[in-house]
Amino acid sequence: MSRMSSLITLIVVVLALVLAVAIGIGLAYLPMRLLLAQMARNVSSFIQRQRDRRAAERGTPDRRQL
Repeated sequence: MSRMSSLITLIVVVLALVLAVAIGIGLAYLPMRLLLAQMARNVSSFIQRQRDRRAAERGTPDRRQL
């Protein structure tokens, strides 16, 4: 009986550890995905604004070296 009890305890502990790791990874993964998606949108809009600014006509001549 004692051997069976220790085996069940070991199985429960292993399942608890697996569940804890899975939840921990899930709780870290979702915020990271949201953060990266927001950063990608910000960079994309920044690049688009830069393109729009460079394509716009200016009142002064272009002083950039070609």
